[in-house]
Amino acid sequence: MNHTIRDAGTLRPPTRRATGRRGDALAATLFIAPGLLAFVLFVIVPAIGGLALSFFDWNLFSAPTFVGLKNVTRLFGDPYMWHSALVSVLFVVMGVIPTVLGGFVLGVIASAQVPAAGVIRTLYFAPMVASSAVAAVLWSSIYNQRSGLINQLLATVGIEGPNWLSDPILARPALVVVLIWSSLPIVTILYIAAIQKIPEDLFDAAALDGAGRWRRLWSITWPSVMPTTMVVAILMLLTFLSGTLEFALLMTDGGPLGETTSLALYSYKIAFERRDIGYASALAMFQLVLIVVVFLIGRAVMKGTRSVR
Repeated sequence: MNHTIRDAGTLRPPTRRATGRRGDALAATLFIAPGLLAFVLFVIVPAIGGLALSFFDWNLFSAPTFVGLKNVTRLFGDPYMWHSALVSVLFVVMGVIPTVLGGFVLGVIASAQVPAAGVIRTLYFAPMVASSAVAAVLWSSIYNQRSGLINQLLATVGIEGPNWLSDPILARPALVVVLIWSSLPIVTILYIAAIQKIPEDLFDAAALDGAGRWRRLWSITWPSVMPTTMVVAILMLLTFLSGTLEFALLMTDGGPLGETTSLALYSYKIAFERRDIGYASALAMFQLVLIVVVFLIGRAVMKGTRSVR
């Protein structure tokens, strides 16, 4: 009896630390739940539905017909698909590096005590406020051949501006500029957060050793934000690989001559202009595979970089 009472007396109520951890876990779950639910409803469920529809022939109005791997094998013989895939790759090649470097420069300026820092902090939020549709209309007016801001500035120095969005050579670079502009805010914010984590002692010690501003930038700041650079690079790879649909659709409709028809826009046109939902789903699955491959390669590169460091 006494032994039982002694054992019972050793039981202790949960400590404040354990209770606090449970409360933090519950709060984190409540904060994550809405985003996780939205991710499941708008990403996972459509992805599963798209995978299922890729095995069917369906035009939105008649009953779906099972065709097996016909839509998948059709991909590899479609020259327009390969052209749109090449356009997507060109968007990535032309846009990722300028976006990463531009975001780093803006992050450095916004984190420094310079007169323009306040202006930069205000301006880099501007693209985040505007939706893709509003931004597309805005940039279409800027690129307008007759009344656009760019051509009006060129006219002041006697240069006749081109039709930016209808020229087969200029349309894609013009669209890349818009994509860079819309992607810079998130990149800048990530770099600002990374730069603010660098200990000030490193800069003070380098200054005492005689290192100038540029030397400190490339010897301390840039290496210190390298993990963030890897994350930003992967994020921008995915953005320029799949995020061109809205701007290309609203500004150029994939033209001229298909020079701005990315893989995402091509699958959209197949689905809603030709009403070939099965083949459009196969195209979407192919794009998803490309995104997963890019993500896995980027993750492997990040792990390799960390192991070297």
